[in-house]
Amino acid sequence: MVKNDYGLIFWIHLLVILAYLITPFVLGWQWILLIVALFYVQNFFFKNCILTKAQLDNRGDVDESEKSFYAYYFKKMSPKVDPRWVKKYFAYSLMWTVFTISLIWQLVFSHQPYWFSNLF
Repeated sequence: MVKNDYGLIFWIHLLVILAYLITPFVLGWQWILLIVALFYVQNFFFKNCILTKAQLDNRGDVDESEKSFYAYYFKKMSPKVDPRWVKKYFAYSLMWTVFTISLIWQLVFSHQPYWFSNLF
């Protein structure tokens, strides 16, 4: 059976990532911290992102170090990419970078997010 690298799960995963990238502007920083915590809980219990598992776990041609949305697709773009570094950077650093941007945008520059700003 031929696997489609750009099927429905790919597009859902990409939309989730893009949605997370705009959260500093639409969600309060408290909600973003909750999302980061849920990301870590998900990784603890499922040993990876559930969307990544759905997309890559049944593939025999994907090394364990590449079982990350970012690592898998970055390696497809350039075989010279170290998938372990990409997986570690994007899986963890990006989450905290977006959270930090939300703190700066909302607390330092006093910009109110568009949704759910006064729930905490």
